[in-house]
Amino acid sequence: MNHHEDDARPSIPPLRGTRISRSVLLSNPRLIGIWRKHFDETSWRLYAICVFAPRVLSQRYALEEPRYLKAYVQQQARKVDNMIGWARKQLEANGLQEGEPGALEHLDTDIRSPLANAYADLFIRADLAIRLLDALWVQRGLTDSGHQDRTRAVHGAALGILGETRRAHARSRHRVEVQYLGREAAALTSTRPKQSEVTPPEAG
Repeated sequence: MNHHEDDARPSIPPLRGTRISRSVLLSNPRLIGIWRKHFDETSWRLYAICVFAPRVLSQRYALEEPRYLKAYVQQQARKVDNMIGWARKQLEANGLQEGEPGALEHLDTDIRSPLANAYADLFIRADLAIRLLDALWVQRGLTDSGHQDRTRAVHGAALGILGETRRAHARSRHRVEVQYLGREAAALTSTRPKQSEVTPPEAG
């Protein structure tokens, strides 16, 4: 599969540089599914944005996409943390139990950028948020529709980072391509002989 297609999961090429092995434990089935299907793709795109692109782009654009994504990841993390805070207040106010995670899934990954590490952290916090929302719902502290809306918002935080990373990667890749095309055009122009250097044909 072509890893340059934004609407398809890329085939991940071997990545060079330092990697940090990391394991996470998740219990929510949908979060586990999102991780298995999309985490490696998102981590690869973040590597391309945060490590590869700054090495080849001009200083004007090198850090624009990483800064944007860092702010976006922090925004989504705050949303999840706010949900955790809200759920815990509801549980405490009503004298309800926080509950315990069910079966935990052990998931391994290689981390190659700080943003990938922050994305992994968000999954752990999102798993906690959903467990607290489930505990509220089971103990009738949250309606069916309220539970559905709030858990959907938590899942959306993880999927939102995937979508924004795809778009940022497309912008970054476009800038790399434009820069290289400009360099190739400049190189071709510099190697062409000047008009004054061309010997005019002899008159017949």
